[in-house]
Amino acid sequence: MLSFVVRRIFQSIPLLLLISMILFGIISQAPGGPLTPYLQNPHITEADIARLKHNLGLDQPVPIQYLHWLWQVVRGDFGYSTSNSESVMQAILDRLPFTLELMVTAIGVALIVGVCFGILSAIKQYSWVDFTITTLAFFGQSMPVFWFALMVQLAFSVNGFTCCGYHIALPSAGHSSGEDSGFGDRIVHLILPAAVLSVLYLAQFSRFMRSSMLEVIHSDYIRTASAKGLTRFNVVMRHAFRNALIPLVTIIALTIPDLVGGAIVTERIFAWGGMGSLFIDALGQFDFALLMGFMCLSAVFVVLSNLAADVCYAWLDPRVKYT
Repeated sequence: MLSFVVRRIFQSIPLLLLISMILFGIISQAPGGPLTPYLQNPHITEADIARLKHNLGLDQPVPIQYLHWLWQVVRGDFGYSTSNSESVMQAILDRLPFTLELMVTAIGVALIVGVCFGILSAIKQYSWVDFTITTLAFFGQSMPVFWFALMVQLAFSVNGFTCCGYHIALPSAGHSSGEDSGFGDRIVHLILPAAVLSVLYLAQFSRFMRSSMLEVIHSDYIRTASAKGLTRFNVVMRHAFRNALIPLVTIIALTIPDLVGGAIVTERIFAWGGMGSLFIDALGQFDFALLMGFMCLSAVFVVLSNLAADVCYAWLDPRVKYT
């Protein structure tokens, strides 16, 4: 297994290089270019623009620019953000904790609840429980994110709700990041955006878990386990659950990059200063260095998540062997 992991890591290097080449070429050909923020300043003359192009190497061919950028990245320098007036790495590190806080909470809750709902829906197939969970899952998958987020803000923040005789209105925007903010205050700010994202992920996880569990519980070895006198709980959790997780691992692997990329729509609606908002701001101001740093970091997480999924396959199914 170790040799397989090492080999996959080395195989990922050319892939990441190819991805960076494609991204660099596409962004370099975008209208305006990396000097777009400076072109919007009326006090900058054409001579200043020409000097900036020369100093930044933008007057050279795109392949030469890419090699210079790659050499800086190899040395750990992703460049300077023109929109944040700081290094790209610092801008990412400032926003990444907020995105991780939001996405880990949302995906974690969705994974636990979605797996439980999927198992329950499968073992209670065609019952009212199955129909209820399926209906809610279809609702979660089909509704627009922006609409659901606005409705949640309206219901639980603008109008509020009454609980135990107290009127409660949850924060509708922002995150608590001050030194005086305690754990409880951070949780309160996290409830609404995490709930919106959890519903979307939960619907996806529950549907895949139900489909996978239905396929497994009708297998011959599950019938054999039941015929031996094992309880329903042992049959489902000890024999069916592990094999039913294998297809779900692929979906989880595709979700892991969201831990870095964030949720663009949800973060904007709830004014959550994470990676999604950072990407939109960089795109709006055409912050070339920040866009490249963000997308390359996302590409790395995509590659690593697929590698983690392959390792999980071997752990869940002993028949899978990697040499």
